[in-house]
Amino acid sequence: MEANMIPTFQVAVEAEAPVYSSRYSNNGSSPMWCFGNTCVVRVDDNVFVSGYERVPAYKPMNDCRWVLFKLVADHWHRAQADETGGTREPSPLGCFPDRFQILLSANPTLLPRNAAGGGRARPQLLVFGSADPQVAPRAILPKWRGNPSFNQHSYRSMAIDAARAEVILFQNVGHKHAEWALLDSDSLWHAGKLDWPPHAKTDLAPFGAGHARVNYPVVVLRDRAVHFCGVSAYDNWDRVRRIEDLGLIEDPDGPGKSGMGGRQRGNRFRRLLYAWTREVGNDPFSDWLEIDNTFSDGGWLFATDMYVDAERIVHLLWFRSPMLPAVRDAFYPDIRRVYSIEYARLRDGNVLSRKTLLQAGEGHDNAVPTDLDQVGRPYLLDTGKRILSDPISTPRFHITPNGRLFVVYYVSDGENLSENRILEIRPDGDTLPPMTIPLKHPLVQFFTATPRAGCKPSWTIDLLGHRRGGWQPVEDSHGREWDGTVCYAQVRLSDESTGGKTP
Repeated sequence: MEANMIPTFQVAVEAEAPVYSSRYSNNGSSPMWCFGNTCVVRVDDNVFVSGYERVPAYKPMNDCRWVLFKLVADHWHRAQADETGGTREPSPLGCFPDRFQILLSANPTLLPRNAAGGGRARPQLLVFGSADPQVAPRAILPKWRGNPSFNQHSYRSMAIDAARAEVILFQNVGHKHAEWALLDSDSLWHAGKLDWPPHAKTDLAPFGAGHARVNYPVVVLRDRAVHFCGVSAYDNWDRVRRIEDLGLIEDPDGPGKSGMGGRQRGNRFRRLLYAWTREVGNDPFSDWLEIDNTFSDGGWLFATDMYVDAERIVHLLWFRSPMLPAVRDAFYPDIRRVYSIEYARLRDGNVLSRKTLLQAGEGHDNAVPTDLDQVGRPYLLDTGKRILSDPISTPRFHITPNGRLFVVYYVSDGENLSENRILEIRPDGDTLPPMTIPLKHPLVQFFTATPRAGCKPSWTIDLLGHRRGGWQPVEDSHGREWDGTVCYAQVRLSDESTGGKTP
């Protein structure tokens, strides 16, 4: 190995612990379901987590609530929970570190507590003091344009510009567009909408939608510029072009009905789309730019992180996954099942460069960037419908105070290999060999304390997610068993150029 290709950093694990446990509702959501956001933030030496807790007295779909936790010494303190409003999805978290404020995006239902099913919801922005998070938060109602009809399926996003103390919220309305609302540093609201691209007449559109929703986005707000990148679902790909093609796998609803024929084939996020504006509210969003698609091989992809550096270069990270093994083996044996972590740089809406950071699977390395134990396992909706799915991998960026850019990710081989790794992307775009993060309990899916949520670049990596095996019971250091556990890990980076000490 060349000397300049040797990693010039070290990693040390400082903490691993369960945070909370909850038998969450199988309402189609989960503690990780706000994927493009985060549920962990750091303000100086304080770490906070927004939890997702099922309330037995409530009925699905809005049978969960947010809970706020703070790391105190070496244990997690339950600061407070929502005592009035049920919700379906977890709540994105953010912060204004210089104001010592924690921000939580909530979406409480307007239905009575004992009402079943979905219905109208009223988004809120809750502001907590980081010094005393037990004090009731200040609730702010965003001022949207007009009177949009929000419901429990919010697919919402929150991005924060901590330097300007500004926050932007996005929330879906139907299948045509997302509403956005920006709260500026003078406490004034600005609002508008982001239109989804229309489906072509030849598309097999999920649920018969006329527009391709760009869901689970990663969003950056910086100096009023907004960058938005997410995934759109399509039942069709190059070898599946008719409704009849979706009937190859038995579907209890029948092929093509409610889009379920496509879901029985696994995840169907076929396109990765990006849009941006130089100044939200004054300049329109750009046309949608396709970053990647999986129409050629029937696989799927997922946006996992984005970072805008001091030169206004957009760094974009995403995960590519093949089709389910049962589908490939039965109908498309010539297509190799290959996984990858992809990276691109953009500026002014143009792609500057692309790079595959990791490629694994058939014909490649066996260290696959996802939990192979969970591939193809079905889950049930509240209605009893059975859906096949792949686990969603969550590689994340981590940025240090001196501007070094890292990628943290998980790999497994379906047998003994199960670990988190970290690699550095150099300023010239080259990457250094990865290093194993020596966690006793690697995290398969995880959030990080990200600058997109207002967190300052740090030599500490804060991870929140779940361990191998999905939402299974785990045992803490005192022998107590936690069911459906969400776990935390703290990792310290140090710089080899300073003798292994944190600068």
